Amino acid sequence: MIFFKTPRFWYQNPGILPRMFLGPLAKIYSAVTMRNYREKRYGKQRKTGIVVAVGGITMGGSGKTILVREICEMLRGKKIAVLSRGFGRKSSETLRVDNRRHTAEDVGDEPLLLSTIVPVYVGKDRSRSAMQAEAFDVLILDDGITQKFLKPDVKFLVIDSEQRFGNGEMFPLGPNRLDFNEVKRDMDGIIVLGEHPEQFQMDDYGSAVFYATLRSDFSQLQRKIIAFCGLGYPEKFFNSLKSFEIADRIAFPDHYLFSIKDIEKLMQNAKRAKAQLVTTEKDLMRVPREFRQHIATVPVRLEWISPPTEFMCLLRSLGGSQDLL
Repeated sequence: MIFFKTPRFWYQNPGILPRMFLGPLAKIYSAVTMRNYREKRYGKQRKTGIVVAVGGITMGGSGKTILVREICEMLRGKKIAVLSRGFGRKSSETLRVDNRRHTAEDVGDEPLLLSTIVPVYVGKDRSRSAMQAEAFDVLILDDGITQKFLKPDVKFLVIDSEQRFGNGEMFPLGPNRLDFNEVKRDMDGIIVLGEHPEQFQMDDYGSAVFYATLRSDFSQLQRKIIAFCGLGYPEKFFNSLKSFEIADRIAFPDHYLFSIKDIEKLMQNAKRAKAQLVTTEKDLMRVPREFRQHIATVPVRLEWISPPTEFMCLLRSLGGSQDLL
């Protein structure tokens, strides 16, 4: 798996050279991905329960996993499991995540994090994962809008109000995996997340639109810090720490697997600067287990601006069963 740092031009005017060299590739990528999206041929489907897909159209953290965790908490007490591709893992087998034994290299960082609250299955073929999770009534597909194996009953699109659609271009000229204008009416709900999500007003796309803020918990942090992360859009994490004294900020490639050497170097830098090492909860999953106790994290939770009861009512109506949800 190849990891890379997000190009700066993804969030500004690309300029002449990127358009010249990457523009043709972006057109090919767009044609292929949109054709695949429109012509999905789903595999064997579940006969009971419901399947909820949560996804985004940009590469990088739009908040998909945060919404998945929120839905899991809203459905607490129900028989619910998460199905994930397990991006970045080296194994190809379909399996249930065991956070006491598996590492991010085995199952991916997001599944490892989610497995601390709900059962999680990883595998490229979501229909095969669903067979292993047949005992669960509600299956949530993390990053499940673009997958072609298991047909969702409900589809939610997550948009980051700061990141939005970057420069509006398709990969590799921009951060987009799908064309929003092509998929917006296919969604059952659109969730806009961010510090001030209400400022990014959505037009009437025929889908229900919900707004929520992201609340960071800084209780673990000291005044002076060194922040590091391996995210698709690292600026969002770094900007959330603006009230602290940041001695250094280090951005690694997205989903980067931190080595012992990486962490030892970061710890040495923190010691010299008399600062605390800080990263995200997801990044901590990619830190060797023996070092995690020495690194502080900033848990992030979703706080609804739109009434959460409206979101639950939509989920129930689309799921087709008041008793199930």
